[in-house]
Amino acid sequence: MRFIFFLCSFLLASIYIHAQIRTFGIGRASGMGNAAVTLNDEWAIFNNIGGLAWIEKTVAMTSFDNRFGMAGFNTVTAGIVAPTKFGMAGGLTISQFGSDAHRETNFSVGISHKISNVSIGLRANYFQLVIDGLGTRRMMTFEFGGVMKLTETLWFGAHIYNFNQAKIADFQDERLPVVMKAGISYRPTEKLIVSLETEKDIAFPQSIKAGLEYKILPSLALRTGISTKPFVSSYGISFAFYAFDFIYSLNTHQQLQPSHHLALAYRFRQLKKKEKEQ
Repeated sequence: MRFIFFLCSFLLASIYIHAQIRTFGIGRASGMGNAAVTLNDEWAIFNNIGGLAWIEKTVAMTSFDNRFGMAGFNTVTAGIVAPTKFGMAGGLTISQFGSDAHRETNFSVGISHKISNVSIGLRANYFQLVIDGLGTRRMMTFEFGGVMKLTETLWFGAHIYNFNQAKIADFQDERLPVVMKAGISYRPTEKLIVSLETEKDIAFPQSIKAGLEYKILPSLALRTGISTKPFVSSYGISFAFYAFDFIYSLNTHQQLQPSHHLALAYRFRQLKKKEKEQ
């Protein structure tokens, strides 16, 4: 029975998750159809390292994601990011997906640099895969991305994950997926973001993603979005309270149970000039 459960879980993971588990939106993007490639916030450390350099405060964050209501299909993340001098920002993250039968753990460090209206970034990941009965595999993966402010209202972003094509095993030359994505976002006001992007895993069909975010109040935002291959609809809400941001997202699938995403961010207080001089 245990083998049958593991086999079914592995097949589901391969079909619906393997192409997305390292690229599904984390944070606010989870409620926008995972259309995250142009977003230049603290969650860019997970979604597109190229957008991280636009942050202005040190932020600590964590998230929990459950796919399809299935035990063992949980992803937990934590990270911290901070701006530095010369238009740069960096961060550290850790994430874990799976259960005792199949577990993926990722440690990463990333850095991003902004010059004028363009930012680029590089992220290095130490990836560990543990499968019960098959042993442990460890490898390094690298990702690269960028974000550009084309006009006052139009933004462009692009990102590639695992461009070094890290190998899992020599058998059949099995490797982690290479995932490329690019997109644009339209921001007519500070309250509204409309995003559209395309994502291509070399082993899976191309996916199209679209997302929308609207701030009802400075502290309250609503989100929605869709993605294809497979078709998933997303809905999200976030609320800011003092230095905290609370995020919840719901993703619905045509054949499987809904997925839930919870995230929390804490923004550290900026020191005033007088405090810095003391």
